[in-house]
Order: sequence, then structure tokens, then C-alpha cells
Amino acid sequence: MTRALTSDWVRLWRLAERLAPAAEGAAGVFEPIGLILADPAEPFTASSDATPAGSVMFAGTGGDGVHFSALGTDGAGAVVMTVPMAFDSPNHVLGKDIPEFLALGCRTGYFHLERLAYGWGRQDTVVRLESGLEADDPDEAGLLQHIVDEFNLQPWPEVDNRLRRLAGEHGNLLG
Repeated sequence: MTRALTSDWVRLWRLAERLAPAAEGAAGVFEPIGLILADPAEPFTASSDATPAGSVMFAGTGGDGVHFSALGTDGAGAVVMTVPMAFDSPNHVLGKDIPEFLALGCRTGYFHLERLAYGWGRQDTVVRLESGLEADDPDEAGLLQHIVDEFNLQPWPEVDNRLRRLAGEHGNLLG
């Protein structure tokens, strides 16, 4: 795992700790926006056979085993989404690092990113990500704003083009 990935993961975790109600832990703070965090102090390898070897899971959506991992311990640090139910192509690179990944879903959340793995939902999801539409729920919009402010994020302007470039740059690490 790269130093930048580790520090960004820790930074995201610390943000969640600051936002967590006293009786709850940091892991579930961002659950409403599809980002259930793994504790960076206790990293683990995801259990899905579809997860790329050598990756470390830092978050999941809470639905159908979909999770986000850091690829490669050799310094690549790209973020991959694993969608176990997308049998033909379960892994998709969604950022060169955690901040770029966070920027992808910074307006709409992360749960719906699963649709990027399926032909039937990919184009609609890309259009929504590029449209500037924000989360429908004000509480979700507030959580996303905390992430935007913490990492000084800007949404991706050309989602489909960037996803293709990321696949070309990091796709060989998917196993």
C-alpha cells in the first residue's frame, strides 16, 4: 500500500470519526452515501474471489458485496471497485488514488457507482455523474459536502473518458 493511499484513507477515517455520534463508530458515518469504511488500523484483504490479488479493501457500499480497494502494494495505489455480481467484468478502476475516487461520487454518492459495472446502467450513471445533479437527500448532500471540503474535491468533468484512461493505465493490475 502506498504512503499517499494510507494517509488519504486515514484522513477519510478521521473525518468520519469527527462526524460520528459519540455512541457510534466511524465505520458507518458515510453509509447513507454508500461508503462504509474499513478501519485503516485494521486493514484486511477482501474475501471475494473477484477482488484483485494484493489489494486492500478500504470501504464497501453495503450492497451485494460491492467494495472499494487499493490496488497493488507496489506503489500503484489505484482504486478499484469490485462488483461480485458482474461476473464477466467485476473490477473497475475508479481513480488513481482515493481523492480522485472520492471526486467521482462527490455529488451523488458512491452506492450507485455499482451501475458502472453493467451495460444496462453505465451510460445513465455517467450522464448523472456529469450532469451536476446532487444527492436528493439533504443529509446525504451534507455528508458529501464534508468529504468535498476535507479533500478540496472537484467533480470529474468527463467521466467516461477518464474511466477509459484509468482502465488503460491500471487495468493490467486487476489480475
